[in-house]
Amino acid sequence: MQRLLLMIFLAVFAYQPAYAGINTDKVIMDHNKKIKKLVRKNKALIGKIEQLEQKQQESSQKIAELFNLMEYKKSSVVVKQTMIRVREHNKKAKKIYTNARSLLVTDQYNQAIIFFKQYLDIYPDSNHASDAHYWLAKSYLAMGDYQQAKHTFVAFQQGSPLHHKYSNSLFELARVYVELKQTKKAEKLLNSMLLKFPSHNSINRAKQLLSKITPKKLDNNKAFQ
Repeated sequence: MQRLLLMIFLAVFAYQPAYAGINTDKVIMDHNKKIKKLVRKNKALIGKIEQLEQKQQESSQKIAELFNLMEYKKSSVVVKQTMIRVREHNKKAKKIYTNARSLLVTDQYNQAIIFFKQYLDIYPDSNHASDAHYWLAKSYLAMGDYQQAKHTFVAFQQGSPLHHKYSNSLFELARVYVELKQTKKAEKLLNSMLLKFPSHNSINRAKQLLSKITPKKLDNNKAFQ
């Protein structure tokens, strides 16, 4: 009986499953190798992703630079076209102004007035706008239109107090006031001119005009000199 049991035990032991003898250390090492291999692959993929992101960033930068270049070229074209328009604008303005001055010096006052007014209507902010204002007033004065001359000289003085023709305009406006029988205003302007511009080339004419409208007052002033 004992012998039979021993034989059965040996038979059972001989037919145990194969996994009973697995080497766990080897299994762990194999798993570690696989994990390390996966880690290397993962790092390689991360590196490729970073390269792709960098290329995408470079592409975006190039696209932005391209758009900026296109905008710059577009702006350059706009600037060039604007400059051409400004030059044409200035040429037309200069032509009208030159024609108006030519008409004035040749005593064609009606036509001069038309051109000066046209110039000021179309080019109110141009370089010669103040000049045109002054010569328009002179044209009205030459025509004998004293009301228009007065309004235009006053507007010129209000808008261009530092203009080189400002002192001239004081004398011219005084002449206008004399024609309009507004001698008090004329006297005030002439006295202002004598005070502010004593060395002006028209100062003698201003004194002569002042002596005509206030002869007694001027004589009294001389008596005290």
